[in-house]
Amino acid sequence: MNKLLMDELEKLDPDDRLRLAYDLLESVAQAETAVPVTEAQRAELRRRLADYRENPDEPVVTLADIRREFSRG
Repeated sequence: MNKLLMDELEKLDPDDRLRLAYDLLESVAQAETAVPVTEAQRAELRRRLADYRENPDEPVVTLADIRREFSRG
């Protein structure tokens, strides 16, 4: 990454940097080209989905929970 760009980004206050990080992640997720997933990652996702389906009443951590946690600190 360009050092000048990083220097400018570091001048942003933490809330703005966090908002920018979320926006960047969302733009990657919405990109037309998919991020490659390895077979090991695919297997882990299947395992987690199966576990969730077998235990739907177990507490889970949602993306909203994670965002709330990061926005506090």
